[in-house]
Amino acid sequence: MKTIRTWVYAILKYKENIVVILKKRWPFTGLYDLPWGKIEHWENHIFSLKRELEEEIWLNENDFQIKRLLTVEEDFVQHIWEWEEKDEHIIAIIYEVEITKENLNLDFIENWWDSAWLKLISINDTNEPKTNILKKSLEKIMFI
Repeated sequence: MKTIRTWVYAILKYKENIVVILKKRWPFTGLYDLPWGKIEHWENHIFSLKRELEEEIWLNENDFQIKRLLTVEEDFVQHIWEWEEKDEHIIAIIYEVEITKENLNLDFIENWWDSAWLKLISINDTNEPKTNILKKSLEKIMFI
């Protein structure tokens, strides 16, 4: 099945690092990605971003500040979803977001079907394997 999906992502800055998610579902297994979520048909992208940060990173609206729209990127992926092979054209709306909360807790692990755990990495990190969306976002934030 061929689909077009619109997702919202956060390049979530905490001090001199960013929060990334280790993916465990094929074809992204072992790659780090930005926190993200699907924009529901009844949501605008800002509402969706706030909802996803609350659901997936456990941040309430007082814990972060949306700085700016960083970029809109595209990716094309093939994967299996609920036993069905899909070809997806992903439209990624990516925001720069700063965590204002003093103490960030990244101790929750294995709570998603798609992601294994959260981690802080340096914006300049070149060692960790990354998704295309994360690579493109880091390129943008370094040169803007």
